[in-house]
Amino acid sequence: PAPFGHPRPVWTHGSIRQMTDVHAAISKRVSSEQWESLVAFCEDFELDMRHALGSTEESCGVYKVHLLGHLLLGQLDLARFLWRRLPLALREEPELNAIWQVGALMWQGAHAGVQEALGSYPWSSGLTATLTNALRQKTLVEGFLTMGKAYSLIEPEALAIKLGVQVGVVLELANAYGWTTDISTGALKPAKVEAPAPERERPDVLQQLTHFVAQLERELK
Repeated sequence: PAPFGHPRPVWTHGSIRQMTDVHAAISKRVSSEQWESLVAFCEDFELDMRHALGSTEESCGVYKVHLLGHLLLGQLDLARFLWRRLPLALREEPELNAIWQVGALMWQGAHAGVQEALGSYPWSSGLTATLTNALRQKTLVEGFLTMGKAYSLIEPEALAIKLGVQVGVVLELANAYGWTTDISTGALKPAKVEAPAPERERPDVLQQLTHFVAQLERELK
């Protein structure tokens, strides 16, 4: 039987080839870490109604990549809009739901929670594992730099707890970003490093998707 209660589509040679091309296009962007291009591809895929052309599994796979792309770009508003647009049945898919839980923790600024969620879930191999690993590294560095702006001195052990990592990881990051150690206390002294600005969304797509969400909400009332 088809998963999530959806009928399985009739596959043709053309549809199979089409989804193979989609996977190749996504893989190319993931391997080169072109996150903005990755999100643009997934947005166009959705706006062109291409989720209806493949199986539920294929559609869910693209949605996972789409959601992770928004998180990698720090586009938490757009990630939330995407989650609300998803069919209810897809929201129940365990891995897709786990990705959204990471996004919710990012929204809360729960640095340790984000690392725990990304590190403890048994992500599927392939694109999802690659993207969640990249997100784990990116959010760790962002959390580290955020803490550096909030403290003039901080104990390595305390920072490790706040970030949800081992003390050794904190010391490696401190060395990489030029932090120094206070000789008298052993506390870390952050260097002044500016975090990179988040990527900007495509305004045309944002307008279309916002209108789409508003329309769905009206229909559900």
